Amino acid sequence: MRERQSFSSRRTWLGMAAGGLLAPARIFAKTPEDAIIESKHPKMIVHSRRPANIETPVELLDAWITPVDRFYVRSHLYTPAVDAATWRCEVRGLLDNPLALTLDDLRNMPAVEAPVTLECAGNGRAAFRPRPLGTQWVRGAVGTARWRGVRLRDVLERARLKPAAKHIVFDGADTGIMKAADFIRSVPVEKCLQPDTILAYQMNGKPLETAHGFPLRLITPGWEGAASVKWLTTITAAAEEFDGPFMKRAYRIPVRPVEPGTAVDPKDTRVITSLAVKSVIVHPRSAAEARAGLIRGFAWAGENQAVKVEVSTDGGRTWNTADLGSDRAPYAWREFRYKWRPPGAAGVLMSRATDSQGNTQPMTPSWNPGGYLGNTVEPVSLDAEQDQRPRLTALPEGPGKQIWDRSCAVCHDASVVFNQRHDVNGWTRDIERMEGMGAQLSAGDKKTLAAYLAEHFPP
Repeated sequence: MRERQSFSSRRTWLGMAAGGLLAPARIFAKTPEDAIIESKHPKMIVHSRRPANIETPVELLDAWITPVDRFYVRSHLYTPAVDAATWRCEVRGLLDNPLALTLDDLRNMPAVEAPVTLECAGNGRAAFRPRPLGTQWVRGAVGTARWRGVRLRDVLERARLKPAAKHIVFDGADTGIMKAADFIRSVPVEKCLQPDTILAYQMNGKPLETAHGFPLRLITPGWEGAASVKWLTTITAAAEEFDGPFMKRAYRIPVRPVEPGTAVDPKDTRVITSLAVKSVIVHPRSAAEARAGLIRGFAWAGENQAVKVEVSTDGGRTWNTADLGSDRAPYAWREFRYKWRPPGAAGVLMSRATDSQGNTQPMTPSWNPGGYLGNTVEPVSLDAEQDQRPRLTALPEGPGKQIWDRSCAVCHDASVVFNQRHDVNGWTRDIERMEGMGAQLSAGDKKTLAAYLAEHFPP
């Protein structure tokens, strides 16, 4: 039976548990992820429960500032529980004055606040063919919030960086599970010293919620979301970029174009920094909504500015310039609007943005093995309701499932593979990538698992 994994189906699951239809061990073990899911808007898309990866349906992205209950959630590991009373953020490494900061210490420093758009680097991954490994984000792993905190520069100046410090390494309270790698990222010191880079303790006027990094997270404006590390516990000044899998293998793109499906050696890739220019049509998403005669959406461009948005109402044959909204900030998206007279028959809408450096969204994707920075023009068909929710099912029984349960389910919900489509070679590459992230598999396990996945999830 194929199940639509939305909040309503999750509540059905809870009802089954209450009725005694599920094993007791799975009923009462409430996790931080359960609380996160319950706090979100009921239409949010749950790609995986644990780690929590939750997408915003595009139609809910209808305000310049995204409400917290509609803000996407990206987690690599299980959500930590942090006690604010005992929490400290250690600032250490190549410093003359190491620090151990409490929340009160941070709140007593000069505060800054800024609207910043965050987007997962994998947003749009579901549009790549062949589909890369990873959460199959459609378009909604993005949102804009008002972040309040202290300038990272002020903290580093108080800690007195040594000249040898060239990178700042950020680690949070989330930790690797069993042999899985810890999520640790580093950012060049130049970006850290920019006045817009923030250590945030508030989001939209309230303390950070657990899903978004309580009690402290980094906000690296204009850069892909993984650089804005959550649940911060240590900030380390170092001479080199951090030598870990989330820097050396993940969040990297090829330095030159590659053919779709090509394996790329990490040494031929670079770390992703700024987001790409992008736009999304929020309304209409159906023929019924189109009758209002107004096309609305948002455009953003990372460290650049979205300065122009064009809209097509005939599938890309002709384009018209949309009006940009008055709300603006250096690292936040811009609203666009275009009034039109819908034809009697449903059509295909498109939007394409251009940034302050002259970059425009492409019509065809530049494929990469991680499915990162997908920013192609999206066709919005009005002949049917847009349904972004992934349809999930249980993995089929077999030796491969046993290996999955033993070695992969430690970190991943099975939904991570439901939308993947590879041959044996493709699945082998993805499994080896997971080995690089800490997965423990024998040669025989890898062969069996790759064959199993290729049988049930072929190209």
